[in-house]
Amino acid sequence: MSNPAVITLANASNSKNKIKRFVIEDNIGESIHLHIDNMRIDFNIEEYLSFADLIRNSLKELDFLCGYKLDDFDEHFLKECSVFLPKLKSIMIEDIELSQMKCLVYSNIRHDLKLLKLEHISNTPAYKYLQGDKDEFLKYKQFNYFGIDNEKRLLEIVSSIKKNGYPFEDKHIVLFNSQNIVRDGQHRVAVLAHLHGLNSKIKIMRFNFMGNNHRFNMLKYNAKAITIWLARKVYRRVRRYI
Repeated sequence: MSNPAVITLANASNSKNKIKRFVIEDNIGESIHLHIDNMRIDFNIEEYLSFADLIRNSLKELDFLCGYKLDDFDEHFLKECSVFLPKLKSIMIEDIELSQMKCLVYSNIRHDLKLLKLEHISNTPAYKYLQGDKDEFLKYKQFNYFGIDNEKRLLEIVSSIKKNGYPFEDKHIVLFNSQNIVRDGQHRVAVLAHLHGLNSKIKIMRFNFMGNNHRFNMLKYNAKAITIWLARKVYRRVRRYI
């Protein structure tokens, strides 16, 4: 049977890793494919779910999250920081004032160029929305799970924190080492600041890594983004004359 479409379920490819290509594809009408470099493994749905359970149990036995479970964290967050996790040495719970934390916020320089900047919680789109200034947040593009948009996601978090408190089900806002930059939980930070004030103290989870690869360098990140943007511009212009 020929497959009418291919949907990428996950892509954790990274040219800097030992495994350069790691892609999971749903070949509708055919099977699910796992690509690891030049190797491809075919699963039907039942086989794939069994394989996923096997991997989940194996990771639990490895205890690579320092006593915590996969379910204690957002799946998207774990995927985004997966390159750092082999060097994770400890996870600590501590108190910190909301005013001491900063958030990573995208800034639209052009329609096809976005740069990151560090902002205090009061300058984030989510906090501004909760204070009544909604336009910036409603236009802000970010990762959301299927079937949910920015506004719905934020309002659900407001409702959850009012009903269940924070942290609910041991899910904490996450910082890395000595940098007080929110790595996971920017919406929760905004909601807590809105409900309790910017000077209130909350419990956070701090991931402590060996080395410095985990550190966020805004200048380096933005320089890379601009370089890639310029390279694409040059490539498109050169193509016109070929």
